[in-house]
Amino acid sequence: MNEKILCVEDEQLILDDIADELEDNGYEVIKANNGKEAIEILKYDYVDLILSDVMMPLIDGYKLLELVRERLPQHDETPFIYLTAKSSREDEIRAKSLGVDDFIRKPIDYDLLLATLKARLARNRKIKETNESRLKKIYYSMKEDQGFKEPLSISIVAKSHDFVSPIESALNQLGCLVEFISESHLKVRKDSIQQNDLCFMVYSKIVHYYLSGMINQKTTHNRGRTVLMCNGQTDENLKSAFTEQGIGTIIEHPYPPVEIFKTVLDATRNKAR
Repeated sequence: MNEKILCVEDEQLILDDIADELEDNGYEVIKANNGKEAIEILKYDYVDLILSDVMMPLIDGYKLLELVRERLPQHDETPFIYLTAKSSREDEIRAKSLGVDDFIRKPIDYDLLLATLKARLARNRKIKETNESRLKKIYYSMKEDQGFKEPLSISIVAKSHDFVSPIESALNQLGCLVEFISESHLKVRKDSIQQNDLCFMVYSKIVHYYLSGMINQKTTHNRGRTVLMCNGQTDENLKSAFTEQGIGTIIEHPYPPVEIFKTVLDATRNKAR
């Protein structure tokens, strides 16, 4: 799968030129004309890197970076690079204090831009792989130390199997027994879900009503063993009630593997007790 880059630029010709250059070099590009458009995109989509102009209407590059870091935790580790014609010391200090990863000066040197993107993306991949590897080692070591050989049984509830196949693959690598359940069969598969050690549920209207029923009935069914996979459309009141009632945990889109592995570790510890 090609790496996805969000390019934010208010000058349409420059935006189109950058997108063409990146696409010619194998990247998938999402275009936004200002910071407000970028925020709306980032609420619902996952990107591997954000490339943004600084001086823009509505929401400029500084405010965009601030909002991403403060309000969109799913993009905490997403590299953020500024495109800027401004190069004063004060501008760089402000950008660095907000957590920008790099600068590309205008007019754009595309060789430099491509080299910078390649380096940043490679570094981010390495960090993710290292974190995942460490968690896997902890998981296997804990199972061995505790003599726990029975695999976790896990159900995944979603509208489409394709949507959760990466999660299923990661869980299978850990030796878990994974069962996919279509959300349309949720009501008739309650017994199967109850019998599993963990249940990952991708938020949707059907899942919303299912979980609301659990909360309203104060049921103990799957209490503490449900993992709600949230996106930008997830009802905030439901999320609050979900955690307050102790029914389970929440993982935000784009569902980082590290968070999934942590959840599996906790479930393994609980089962071993």
